[in-house]
Amino acid sequence: MVGKSIEIDGQKVYVEMVGDGEAIVFLHGGPGSEHGFFLPYVLPLSKKYKLILYDQRGCGKSEPRTDNDYSMEDEVNTLESLRSELKLEKMNLFGESWGSILALLYATTYPEKVHKLFLTAAIGVSAEGYRTFEKQLMKRMSIKDKFELFKVSRKIQKGRASGEELLKILDPYYVYSKTTLHKKKNTRMNHTVNQIIGQDIKDNYDITSQVHKLAEIPVKVVQGSHDIMPPNKVDDLLIKYIPHAELHTIKNCGHWTVVEQTSETISIADSFFETT
Repeated sequence: MVGKSIEIDGQKVYVEMVGDGEAIVFLHGGPGSEHGFFLPYVLPLSKKYKLILYDQRGCGKSEPRTDNDYSMEDEVNTLESLRSELKLEKMNLFGESWGSILALLYATTYPEKVHKLFLTAAIGVSAEGYRTFEKQLMKRMSIKDKFELFKVSRKIQKGRASGEELLKILDPYYVYSKTTLHKKKNTRMNHTVNQIIGQDIKDNYDITSQVHKLAEIPVKVVQGSHDIMPPNKVDDLLIKYIPHAELHTIKNCGHWTVVEQTSETISIADSFFETT
């Protein structure tokens, strides 16, 4: 893989690329995670496609904003600037979790720049999906873990704990089988980005009046059977608004489809991007 930093609006955004062919740009989750979540799981796709993985603003190896001015709009603008810098006429987008929201935001803003949308661990087309995700997660959590989550969150606010400590509590609830936790690569989480963009989603995310712009863009949604946001919720909060989108359920799988059921997820993605 070739890694480099690209300067966008005076700040460095870290990008890694591998393979040749039509471009697939990967949008990581969080908000606040990093591109490493996808590795090495998506690398088989590099046999046919050019894979472009990048760290969003303030995430991973990308430069943080000194003013903490993170937003959904800024991430859409960053992705468009990245497309321009890499001289891509059109992009295939592979969005995971929050990345699925970013993919939909970008595609409804620049539909002429998107070839196909592959969404996994999807959330929905409005803040209702994000709030539903949080409610579903809280339903799953034990009282003990809810208390631990509260304590660590308070420590993070005081600068006495890291986002990784938060993930240790939350991660077991994101999987169907806890053995998956040993497969997942350790990734960093920028808690500030997570909080600021998370609030922006709650306050401002709603593309229901814009989904008509996706009419000419093929959309595939791949959801784990035991995702925090299960397929029936995705059907109600996303597919209902984008009726041409195809929903595929992966059995015995939680929120991390790419990690937990790698072969099936990559096979579906390969078939989807390959068809004209």
